[in-house]
Amino acid sequence: MFCNKCGNQIPDLSVSCPHCGTVQQLNPAGGAPATAAQSANQYIALADIPFKTSGKSARFFSDHIEFKGQSLRYDQIAQITARAAVTVHTYVGIPVGRSFDGVVLFKMDSGKTHKIIMSAMNVFGIGKARKNEKLYPPLFEAVNAIVAKNVAQRYINQIRAGATVEVAGLTINSLQATAQAKISKKITVINKENYRESQITNGYGGVAVYDKPGELLWSSSVFSNKNILLVPYILDAIFA
Repeated sequence: MFCNKCGNQIPDLSVSCPHCGTVQQLNPAGGAPATAAQSANQYIALADIPFKTSGKSARFFSDHIEFKGQSLRYDQIAQITARAAVTVHTYVGIPVGRSFDGVVLFKMDSGKTHKIIMSAMNVFGIGKARKNEKLYPPLFEAVNAIVAKNVAQRYINQIRAGATVEVAGLTINSLQATAQAKISKKITVINKENYRESQITNGYGGVAVYDKPGELLWSSSVFSNKNILLVPYILDAIFA
């Protein structure tokens, strides 16, 4: 398939273009890009990503996500948590099993939470752990490229209107973002003068922020990644 914006060839079923970053508009079956007429229809899915080996999927639209019979509007999502981990189980030093624990959690403004859980275990090679490991990355990419981007826009609008917001351990306003280390109490300041870019790290569970020379400026806590996916979008919009 080809990117909807830059026209470069990209892998089939790509959620976003690796060349220009544009979110791709896929048809409901997850195939070729939607036509211009379909793109104008908010009920055409941008992506349809399976999260169960049985074929159950999450469908991503321009203003909401649907999964397990639920429909969640992006403008009503207060918090996103996405994490995944692999554990190898051994007996007297010999690998006998492998676990995969993946979850995407959406907490709404109402306080209600909705989860996509992808946990499984293999014992002596039997089980669904490795299959879930393969299903998780496309789901994470769609959550990051579509849902997190939309939820981040709420904070971006607030900052541009003069507000100060708290996101994933950062206090952010239009002039700077600050974070205080819990142990050293050192305060890190991020602003237009020193900000270069942000990158997802720790196997989907964190964000690293780099200064203009390319040195690490700040990284998220390993103990919590609530709304951490919003940070790159917010910092890029305010300081890039």
